[in-house]
Amino acid sequence: MRFSSTLIAAASLSLLSVNSVHGYGILGHTLTGQVAQLFLTPETARQVKEILSPYYGGLLSKAAPWPDTIKGQAKYRWASIFHYVNTPGDNPPESCKFEYAFSGHDVVNGLFNMTSQLLKYKLAEPITPEDKSTREDALRFFVHFMGDVHQPLHASGKERGGNNAPAKWGRAKTSLHRIWDGQLILKDIKDRFDNNPKAYLDNMVDMTNNVWLPEASNWTYCTPEKNQGDNPWSESTKLITKLCPMEWAREMNQLDCMFVWKDYDSMRDYSGEYFEGVTGEKNNYLVQKLIAMSGVRMAAILNEIYDPPVPHSRNPLREELKDETIVDVPYNLRIVKQG
Repeated sequence: MRFSSTLIAAASLSLLSVNSVHGYGILGHTLTGQVAQLFLTPETARQVKEILSPYYGGLLSKAAPWPDTIKGQAKYRWASIFHYVNTPGDNPPESCKFEYAFSGHDVVNGLFNMTSQLLKYKLAEPITPEDKSTREDALRFFVHFMGDVHQPLHASGKERGGNNAPAKWGRAKTSLHRIWDGQLILKDIKDRFDNNPKAYLDNMVDMTNNVWLPEASNWTYCTPEKNQGDNPWSESTKLITKLCPMEWAREMNQLDCMFVWKDYDSMRDYSGEYFEGVTGEKNNYLVQKLIAMSGVRMAAILNEIYDPPVPHSRNPLREELKDETIVDVPYNLRIVKQG
């Protein structure tokens, strides 16, 4: 998906209000979902609404936080490790090194898995309630994981992604991870937009259309052959040309050295100069841009699945999948096994 000089009119879309939200577990993911909703084609939006339970009203923003709300449920215990990816030997800010090794249990692999599920059920509509539930789970996990993979500390294992890195936020004690999960966003909304998340979102869309346009035009460009790797979903996702989670995680990992861990000090007040550096003009409104980037890429993939230029009835992928078998794996979702 390449951008034109104008965006899809946001005013005509119904967006979920996030004024009452108090943490990134909801706010950050809600915002990525809202951005994505703006870039869905009408046909994709229609199919998304059919997949999601009526509670969500067809809104990705409302579905996006769900995977964080079910972590304690035994049924979804398998999913907790899919929210991040660790990199052996990674030690920011001295050295940021991302060499992906397939483990079957990380956010990169999770995105391949969920995309494969969505595509499978697009090519063969689910019939049973169990399959319909699995498809909805896949969409909710996909939307959430797209947000997670664009949070830099979800692409670094140092100090458990910053969870074990103490820091100060004004007079409060916090961690580097919590700062990036929500405190930067909340303060940015408060300081620049009078505590109005809707104004923050509108500004993000405007920035994408203007300030970030030269680079935003290429946010959805990737080379899938470099991002498939050794995983069970390589074949079933290879024609989804916008799906490049390894590349995205590598980009986020580099930001860990450039910005996130730079001059780390547990006694530093991160609500001052550090905050200004990563949310302000000096570094091109980085935090806000990552949210926009996640949403735009999310929409591009969903459009490719649900409203492709070539109808799925004539998509060569249908022919490739027709002889495949479905096998159970030791967690809730199922994968396509090449055979």
